[in-house]
Amino acid sequence: MAESFNENDSDYVDSSIVEAVEVKSGPEGFMIKMRDGRHLRCAHNNPQGGHLPDYAPHPAIVLKMEDGTGLLLPIIVLEMPSVLLMAAIRNVQIARPTMYQVVREMVDKMGYKVKLVRVTKRIHEAYFARLYLTKLDDETECVSFDLRPSDAINIAVRCKVPIQVNKFLAYSDGMKVVESAKPSFQGSSSDVLIFKELDRPSGQPCVETKEFNLIRNMLIAAVEERYRDAAQWRDKLTQLRSKRNWA
Repeated sequence: MAESFNENDSDYVDSSIVEAVEVKSGPEGFMIKMRDGRHLRCAHNNPQGGHLPDYAPHPAIVLKMEDGTGLLLPIIVLEMPSVLLMAAIRNVQIARPTMYQVVREMVDKMGYKVKLVRVTKRIHEAYFARLYLTKLDDETECVSFDLRPSDAINIAVRCKVPIQVNKFLAYSDGMKVVESAKPSFQGSSSDVLIFKELDRPSGQPCVETKEFNLIRNMLIAAVEERYRDAAQWRDKLTQLRSKRNWA
């Protein structure tokens, strides 16, 4: 659908990606597990946001509002988009092109460029996003598409374009960090590893390395279209995580 749009629309706020891997809700409140092992305890920005139902850890993409509020918008996603997003952020090279790389090349071949991504609305528990394209030789010619946020954000990162969030959505659904804690290390039972300690091996089995290897194997199998192998690696990963204390 062709339409014109304003990048500086006051109804939207710029955001950045927080390196989070999981979110969960439980008796201790809403928790965000960060890539570096920290756990962020959060509370609703909106006092009328109500109590979230308890649910097990889920992969998530977390956006931080860059308007000075520091509000976080967690979006629960499937595991594969979450893994691919972290790979893109860290410039991890994948053997075969991902769907998002293919889309980027298709847009370029069509004579367009990705201009902007917006998280636009929420219907029930599902968020919606919109991808905006402009013609290479005429930026007034615009095309936009409705996408899942996980897909739109993955494309935005690869195309290095802004990610914006509907301001009302950010303030009504956003989370405020009330506590940031680093888990204590307890030998091989620890489920996290702070980056600064990566070059200080303890001599104990590294659970994080085993988890990373399972994710890597699953990802490689998926992009090489070995879906049965990918499913087997996914099941092993789920089994590993089920044996670990999330908090």
